Amino acid sequence: PHMNAAIEIAEKNRTPFGAALAMGDELFLTAANQTGELHDPTAHAEVMAIRKLGEHIKNTDLSGFTLYTTCEPCPMCMSAAIWAKIETVFYGCGIPVISNHMNQINIRAIDVSRKSFLTTNVVGGVRFEECKKLLVKYS
Repeated sequence: PHMNAAIEIAEKNRTPFGAALAMGDELFLTAANQTGELHDPTAHAEVMAIRKLGEHIKNTDLSGFTLYTTCEPCPMCMSAAIWAKIETVFYGCGIPVISNHMNQINIRAIDVSRKSFLTTNVVGGVRFEECKKLLVKYS
């Protein structure tokens, strides 16, 4: 159900990229890609969600939280999730699919996780078709 929230915030902001952070059944917040609006190349949906939640809970340790994102986190976003100690990342479209529509850094989220100090669970293909529709519509 939390992937729905990521899809909805992406659609609302007319971007392929939406993210949601949850703990168990409780959805805490959503964020969309804001690179254009903020003139900030680091304002990806996942980074925006991590920043918002850290500010909200006044902590950089997001242990226990799960990240849901419409597209596979790029190396920057996956690294941010790891630094935040997020335990599991669910995504819709993978980097190979995203690369068909826009430039990507071809390093998979699972590879970033495997080479880090913290192994984060990474699960792809969640609500793939809906996430791919966003990608095609807004890329």
